[in-house]
Amino acid sequence: NNNNNNNIDTAPSSSTLLKTAASAVIEQEENEALSMETFQHFIAHDETRTCSADKHARPFNNQIRGVNLGGWMVLEPWITPSLFYQFLDGDETNTAFDIYTFCQVLGPQEGNRQLRRHWDTWVTEQIIEELASSGAVNSIRLPVGDFMYIPYG
Repeated sequence: NNNNNNNIDTAPSSSTLLKTAASAVIEQEENEALSMETFQHFIAHDETRTCSADKHARPFNNQIRGVNLGGWMVLEPWITPSLFYQFLDGDETNTAFDIYTFCQVLGPQEGNRQLRRHWDTWVTEQIIEELASSGAVNSIRLPVGDFMYIPYG
């Protein structure tokens, strides 16, 4: 006598499976039709990269076109590897991987000297002027560290 019959799941009948599949297909078709209705009034314009019915659309020359000045105020070894080559042979106490450890390992005088040279040469006024006059860029992203506002240590 097997008392486990109550725990055995019975497979749904083929008619139940067909009804479920048909229902899913109908629902998908309804969703696609709704989607087509919702977006059918948008007309793409390749030359301006806008859609005529999109209230947020702007011509390409009015869109944000920016450049990232990463690695200038926030050191990242993958952006400014030349600053970190000096630490290649160091162990965990003599290796820098960000601006905090850069100054920690080099000390305040040498860290400050190297950072000032970097800040003066990585991005110059001439570079900013060239970006502004090029017409290709109308915004600049400048990452800054929280340490500029809340000193560590």
